[in-house]
Amino acid sequence: MSGNSAFLLVSERGWRRGLGSMLKSESSRWWKTRMWWVQCLIWVCIHFLLGAILYLLPSKPLGGEVAMIYAVFGGLFPAVGVVIIMQDVVVGEKKGGTAAWALSKPITRSAFILSKVIANSLGVLTTMVIVPGVIVFTVQALSLPNPWTLPGFLAGLSMVFLFCFFFLSLTLMLGTFFSSRGPIIGIALGLLFLEQYLVGVRPFLRYVFPWNLLISIGETTDAVVPCLLLGSHNYSPTLIVVIALESLLFLGIGLWRFSREEF
Repeated sequence: MSGNSAFLLVSERGWRRGLGSMLKSESSRWWKTRMWWVQCLIWVCIHFLLGAILYLLPSKPLGGEVAMIYAVFGGLFPAVGVVIIMQDVVVGEKKGGTAAWALSKPITRSAFILSKVIANSLGVLTTMVIVPGVIVFTVQALSLPNPWTLPGFLAGLSMVFLFCFFFLSLTLMLGTFFSSRGPIIGIALGLLFLEQYLVGVRPFLRYVFPWNLLISIGETTDAVVPCLLLGSHNYSPTLIVVIALESLLFLGIGLWRFSREEF
């Protein structure tokens, strides 16, 4: 919370009451502090590391290999950052008393949660996905004999964001259930790193967990992001729909649970 100045007279009614002022307050956490450029710097450096690795390899990787490596660096690693950022978004407000103070104003609980979703989604999309992604696209366009097309890159970028948004909504939902950070980050990161093994035990989970958005499972080459970057159609559109619906379900559950929180 940025203080009383964040709460202005607004005209929203119903569930949207206070959304504008809360969104302004939450956005200032990203764009009126050093957080935005620090995040940009972190992920740009990580992507430059990717470029350095590719440059130092004795044999230059093919386009498919570059696409798979980018999916890991551009999607899997930022998802870890998303969990770390989001673990404190709700719990920190509850423990610090600012949630109770904010809700004593003419602000609905749904506006409180949605403002955090929107502000953090835009921050993640800009600093973790778009900025470093554009750099990778530019570098590969200048270095690969068969560079990615712009439509394929934009589609792949949207799937990278969907992967991150899955863990953003999951972590926020967990924050409405727990009052400490340990279970939140433990469950979210546990799922992130164990999902490939769970899929190995129960193959049907490949259509439930988002791992296959980024990385192929087993000997297959059906990961969504690499396929989109390379112009291949060897991926499952069903997975995209399921992950999007699950992300919305997490938000719905989070809204439901927070509406019953006692302060």
